Amino acid sequence: MTLALYTIFRCTNYGAVLQALALARTLRALPGVASVDVLNHRMDPRDNHLLGKITNPETPWFQRWRNRRKFAKRYLQSDRFEVRRAKTVRLIDEAVRPTARLYRSPDELRGLPPYDVVVVGSDQIWNPLLNTDFGRNQYLATDLPEGQARVAYAASFGISELPPEFRRAYRAAIAKFRAVTCREESGARICEALLGTRPEVVLDPTLLLDAAVWTDLAADRLQAVPRGALAAYWVRTPTQADVDALAACARRAGAPLRLMSAGPLPRLDLPPEVVPVVDADPLDFVAEILSASAVVTDSFHGLQFATVFRKPFVALGALDDPRANASRLVDFGARYGLGAGIGDIARFRAGEPAAYADFAAFDAARLDADRARSRELLKGMVAP
Repeated sequence: MTLALYTIFRCTNYGAVLQALALARTLRALPGVASVDVLNHRMDPRDNHLLGKITNPETPWFQRWRNRRKFAKRYLQSDRFEVRRAKTVRLIDEAVRPTARLYRSPDELRGLPPYDVVVVGSDQIWNPLLNTDFGRNQYLATDLPEGQARVAYAASFGISELPPEFRRAYRAAIAKFRAVTCREESGARICEALLGTRPEVVLDPTLLLDAAVWTDLAADRLQAVPRGALAAYWVRTPTQADVDALAACARRAGAPLRLMSAGPLPRLDLPPEVVPVVDADPLDFVAEILSASAVVTDSFHGLQFATVFRKPFVALGALDDPRANASRLVDFGARYGLGAGIGDIARFRAGEPAAYADFAAFDAARLDADRARSRELLKGMVAP
């Protein structure tokens, strides 16, 4: 059986790369699977993500030079971020193993060779506010060859409700999928409203691998990471209010806080308690979480890895804003007994101390059962 995986991974967001790594690894281990081609594709016409304006060899040298100077003025330790880019590229090549061919636009997927199944997902592939740089959401897979079998694993819409103007196109596209599973209850409700059937809710791919696997994958990174610090990971661009609140967390814990972000860190006034970690690639991020005494994050995947390694955490979202889809944090916390660690980011920025999740209440048996069920559902989705 030959499979293709069509998902987000050409970026510096740790969660995006690690979910692709985990799903590709899981698919390659399924019985009867001869090969898994991770489709190497551009995320936007400029390719302005992982291989963006500074490092893209197709960009004229004088533009790369000019953009590098602008980047250095705007962001902290820009040279270290370039180290991160290079390390991330190597990790993607070695662990995700995308196809040698780069599909430069969704149109080129019309010439895709036949596969038994194309697996689309996971991550926020169906967020209508993202992934539209080619004029449409490419992960709806409307550009795949007609008749190509396709399934969606752990698809996320990234919002709680699909705006009316997107419903017709989404309904037509999703109806062509042989099977669909969603990462969140909100996504399952959207699919049910569109198609009349409610898909199964499954684990994010990063949770398909257990702590022992992730520890082994990050083993050679652990020596470089100090033990006992707080780990912070920010998907939003950190603000001074974020940094000041994180410094307060560090002072209360009596430990330094190591700050990572999905993109480059802006030039902020960093207190001595906050240590920027600019050059960490995705497996360095895993090692940072594994070595930490606790985790503070505004990231869904920060929450996932804190859970994998049983680290006390604070996971922050805009709890009063339905457009922010903080429900994915709330739902996850409630399902596994970790709701005490879900906090509101506005109150956090205002200086209100946040409570950490207590793993004494963690429903590990339920997570183990959900992992087994998600793996079985994935196996069934791609079966001939």
